[in-house]
Amino acid sequence: MKLAIDIGNTFIKCAFFNKNKIIFRVSIKEPEELLKTTNKYMPSHIIISSVVPIKSKNFINFLQKHTGSPIETVNYKKTNLKLCVPNPSSIGNDRICNVFAAIKLYPSPLIVIDFGTATTYDVINSKNEFIGGVIAPGVETSSANLISKAALLKNIKFEFPSQVVGNNTEKNIQSGIMYGAVSQVEGLIKKIEEERKTQFNVLLTGGFAKLLSPHLSIKHILDIDLTLKGMFYIYEDINK
Repeated sequence: MKLAIDIGNTFIKCAFFNKNKIIFRVSIKEPEELLKTTNKYMPSHIIISSVVPIKSKNFINFLQKHTGSPIETVNYKKTNLKLCVPNPSSIGNDRICNVFAAIKLYPSPLIVIDFGTATTYDVINSKNEFIGGVIAPGVETSSANLISKAALLKNIKFEFPSQVVGNNTEKNIQSGIMYGAVSQVEGLIKKIEEERKTQFNVLLTGGFAKLLSPHLSIKHILDIDLTLKGMFYIYEDINK
């Protein structure tokens, strides 16, 4: 049993793998919340990917104290990925995991879009080389400042209104956030394909992927667990 822990800016996603299958997943905020599940599933190894160094340090210290499981951390140096950018160390570990899993599971060329705190676009060419990408504000992040300035709007739900043109302020904002996100995705994919003169397979993952997926007009693949799968596959590759 392997436990993968993806430490992001907003959420910490955890998944227990039996061989290469996820048998249980949970989102947490603090390492103490893991104790019940680690006691139940008893992971033989733990894999951590983090974009927040202070959080990962706390997690590692806690897990070392409360479990006897060896811990493997993910970074680009532990993979054989071809990262065709000037500074590979600047690529977030979550993106490294996404690229690794995408290449293993899906045909290239690929654009991997991860809807998290930021929305990241990772571009992989037909040679399975990571050639760069785009980082845009996440759906929730981009709306947070707007909503925080208007006390009456704090309870707005992230959902698609029935029409783009809303008839009240709440629906106006919902339309701007949700249909705006769809337009951003479709627009950036079009620009990337025009610039690279290539048609890409499009792969969606991350928190808002399932919500946005039905509203996209472009053909795409939805894989919510891509980052966690990447962590597992990197671990397997290191230890083969």
